[in-house]
Amino acid sequence: MESPRHLPPLLVGDGTLTNPRDMVRALETVETFAFRYVVDGEEMSTGKATLVRIMLDDASASAIVNGCAFLNVASFTYLNFHTDDQGQARFELFSDCAVLEITPLDEPELRTGQRQVIRLMDESVFEGTFVSLDDDEDDE
Repeated sequence: MESPRHLPPLLVGDGTLTNPRDMVRALETVETFAFRYVVDGEEMSTGKATLVRIMLDDASASAIVNGCAFLNVASFTYLNFHTDDQGQARFELFSDCAVLEITPLDEPELRTGQRQVIRLMDESVFEGTFVSLDDDEDDE
């Protein structure tokens, strides 16, 4: 039976995401992670980080600095995910000759200051201003 409309794919367990919004949704499931950065097949860096910001913008770089990750999905052409037998997905973000491999961890001690992830789909929504997190407890 043919559908009267075009249906987007349904991916369960394993898949490849090329739409930036889908990549953001997948990465929103990650808090702390182990990473491996590979360029032209050569391992350049490994470590652990906390995901602080996900964005989609043509100007900002993706960076992992001081154990904090700022990922711009526009830095990557596509994202592969693979789910293991325990139901945990591992991600591979591809960019030209480089791959950033992300394996989510359940290590709350990596979450310095219990930061929340800022999810920013498009900076133009904020007309060039920056988004910051305020601690609601300080308001009382």
